[in-house]
Amino acid sequence: MEAKQAAPDRLSSLPAELQDEILIRLDLRDAVRTSALSRTWRDLWKSLSVISLSFPFGTHPSVVDSVLLRYIGPRVSLFRICVDDACADRIDDWLIALSRYRVESIDMCGTLRSLGNFNLYSSIFSLGDLVSLLLKNCRIPPLPVGFPGFPALQKLVLAYVIFPSNGFKQLEAIIRRSPLLHTLHMFDVFIPGEYPDSVIEAPNLRVLSIYSPYDYRWRFGELSCLEYANIHVFHCPQHEHDFGVFLARFAHVQKFGLFSPAVDVKMPYTLPFTFYNLKKLQLCVDFNEIHSILSMFTMLRSCHNLQNLKIESRHDSYESFEADWEFLNALWTDGMCANLQIVRMIDIISLPNETSFMKLILSKATLLHTLYVGAHPYDFDDHIIDMLKCERASAQARVQFEGSEQQW
Repeated sequence: MEAKQAAPDRLSSLPAELQDEILIRLDLRDAVRTSALSRTWRDLWKSLSVISLSFPFGTHPSVVDSVLLRYIGPRVSLFRICVDDACADRIDDWLIALSRYRVESIDMCGTLRSLGNFNLYSSIFSLGDLVSLLLKNCRIPPLPVGFPGFPALQKLVLAYVIFPSNGFKQLEAIIRRSPLLHTLHMFDVFIPGEYPDSVIEAPNLRVLSIYSPYDYRWRFGELSCLEYANIHVFHCPQHEHDFGVFLARFAHVQKFGLFSPAVDVKMPYTLPFTFYNLKKLQLCVDFNEIHSILSMFTMLRSCHNLQNLKIESRHDSYESFEADWEFLNALWTDGMCANLQIVRMIDIISLPNETSFMKLILSKATLLHTLYVGAHPYDFDDHIIDMLKCERASAQARVQFEGSEQQW
C-alpha cells in the first residue's frame, strides 16, 4: 500500500512579505503562538519588520527581558507597560534596548504600591525616533547636556509627572526641540522652583490641553495652527495682569474649553481680538460670582461665529450675587451669539441667576434650536416657568431637560 502523501504546507508557501504582513497585525501573544502552526513559522515573530509590545499589568520583568533579548528585528512601533514595584528598576535597561529598535511610541504608567512616582531615566532622551510619548506618574530626570531633542515627536502626554527643581526651562526645551509636535496634553504636571517668564514655542501645535492646579506663568509663542485648546487652571495668581494677553494666543482655535477662577485674573470688558474660527466653546461659570459672570460675557462678545456653547455651572461662592434678567441684558451687546444654535447647561441647580441666563439666551439667540438643561428641576418654580414662557428670538428654539423626552 502506498503511503499517503503529506498535505502541502500552505502557510510555509506564503511569500515572506505576506507572512510578515499577517504577523505584524497580531498582538505579541498571538504572534508568538503562531510558532506552533508551521516549522517555517517557528519563531518567525523574532525577525518581524516591526513589532508592537504591550504588556498587561502585573507582567513579570523577566518576560519583558526575554522579549527584548529575543527580538532581532529592526523596529518597535509601541512599547506600553504599567510600571509596578517589580519592574521599576528595569526601566533604564529597557529604554536602552528600545533605542536600538527605533521605538516610535512609548506609553508608561506608574502603578507603585506606595502610590508614588517611579523614577524615569535620562535614557528616555536618547529615543530620537519617538513619534508619541505618554508618561504618567513618574519623575522626569534632568535633561542631559547636548540633548538633541525629539525630531519626530508628534504627540506628548504628561500626566501627574514631577519635573526636577526649576524644571520649567526643561519643559520648554523639550517642547521647543520637538518641531513636529502637534498634540500636547499636560495633566497636573508639577514643576517646583521658580517660574521664569519663558515662552513655550510650538508653532505646529494643533491640539493643546492643560489641567493644572496652578498657573506656572504659561506663556506661548505663535499658535497659528492651533485648532483645539482646553485650559483648566484652578489658581492663577500669575495672571493678575491682563488675562486677555494670554487668551490672544488661542484666537485661531475652532474648539475652546476654559476654566479659570475669575477672581484671580484681570479680564477686560472687551478683548482686543475675536475668536473668528471658534465654533464650540465650553466655559465653567459660577453664577453667584459677579467676576465669573462678567468673564463669561467677555468671552461671548468675542465669539461672533459661535454655534455650540457648553456651560458647566460651579457653585464655589458662599455669597450670592443677584444677576437677574435686567442685569444680564445690560451686559448683552449687538451681534452676541448671532450664530448660536445649541446651548448645554451642565451641573445647574436651578439657581435664579442660572435661570435668568437661560431666559436671556432664549430671548436673544435668533438661530437657537436647542437649550439642553443637564438637570431636571424638582419642581417648576416661578423662575423656571418664567423662563419657559418668555418670548423667544428663534421660533425653532426648544428647551429639553435631562431625563425627559418632552421639549418646551
